[in-house]
Amino acid sequence: MRFPPNPLRAAIAAAAVACLTVPPSHARDASLDWPQYRGELRDGISAASGLLKSWPESGPAVVWRRAIGDGFSGIAVSGDRLYTMDADPSSEIAVCMKAGTGAEIWRTPLGPRFVEEFGDGPRATPAVDGEMVFNLSSYGKLVALKTTDGSRVWEVDLVGTFGGRVPRRGAGASPLVEGDLVIVEGGGSDGKAIQALDRKTGQTRWTSQNGGAGYASAIAATIDGVRQVIFVRTGSGEILSLSLQGELLWKHAWTAGVIAMPLFVPPNKIFASAADDVGSILLEVATQDGKPVAKEVWSSRSMKNHFNSSLLLGGHIYGFDNATLKCISAGSGEQKWVQRGFGKGSLIAADGLLIVLGDQGVLALADASPEGYREHGRFQALSGKAWTSPTLAGGRLYLRDQDEIVSLDLRSGQSASPGTP
Repeated sequence: MRFPPNPLRAAIAAAAVACLTVPPSHARDASLDWPQYRGELRDGISAASGLLKSWPESGPAVVWRRAIGDGFSGIAVSGDRLYTMDADPSSEIAVCMKAGTGAEIWRTPLGPRFVEEFGDGPRATPAVDGEMVFNLSSYGKLVALKTTDGSRVWEVDLVGTFGGRVPRRGAGASPLVEGDLVIVEGGGSDGKAIQALDRKTGQTRWTSQNGGAGYASAIAATIDGVRQVIFVRTGSGEILSLSLQGELLWKHAWTAGVIAMPLFVPPNKIFASAADDVGSILLEVATQDGKPVAKEVWSSRSMKNHFNSSLLLGGHIYGFDNATLKCISAGSGEQKWVQRGFGKGSLIAADGLLIVLGDQGVLALADASPEGYREHGRFQALSGKAWTSPTLAGGRLYLRDQDEIVSLDLRSGQSASPGTP
């Protein structure tokens, strides 16, 4: 992305990723934005500080709350605007709102509404980069819109263009903006399953691999000085890395059916996890005969991420083993503690704290510590199916289910008057 991490964020990420070169005018405090799926570095960690260390019984102050259409899309935040997707009875729609009040700024239809037994509407989370926001509909249409007014800059039908098909549960891999590329696994044959499109024009820059569209979103990392994009492929049962020129760097056979995003474990390891009693794996990327290779460090059944991903803090991995929140050692896979009662939830981290959202809308605050689960607040934040991972930007926490979206103030100890959408 164009926004380099500040010193605090860099300390949290350690040597995770080399910062991209960006014009000085684009530099800003990383704690103010959450520009894509799972945050600035797609790792579920915010640079926010000064957060409340405990919550009252009623939870942190509500800034605003408003209705939203169907969908599971996460919320991207840049500056004073937030971006997500929802659906009306006929269409999936890209939505821009005022971050401070929830007031709608614009709505742009993306294509037909996706209908599915576990919930209708869009699955992927928009990625906002400068003056454009990139949205992937459930039917595989990638649309670049102007952030100012939601007007179309370009759109590409990934299914029709590259010979893929719409996945059973809908296209759900959130687009990744990396430099001047927008990268997504839209599916296709003849070496066209993974696509890199020109950020400004939507023209195809390169394609790679074969197979169906994935549900797991890709991550970018720098390993041994090489910037690369790592995919855990849902249909193909493999973990692989491509250079920013589309060259296959390394590949490791694993398991099909993965939904959760992988984690980069600095300086050269990749963690991946899957449900259906598969568990997790840690790979180490090394050089052999002058070429990068990925070798298994450990595998375990103690962390089986379903649709929400884990996060890495201080050498430990926190995440949901199906419906049980756990902490395990990143180095060995050893289980440190377990906590039940959230269902198949999701979590993010900031300021030494875990923010945990249960799949039925319970929100909790706990220490991010391998020593044990210690909670500092819990309340019912949402009433519906809360499968969407939280967003934290500027000290405000944004949550959604399929009926409403809410903004909570995690810094103020005072009651806030809800904004009027």
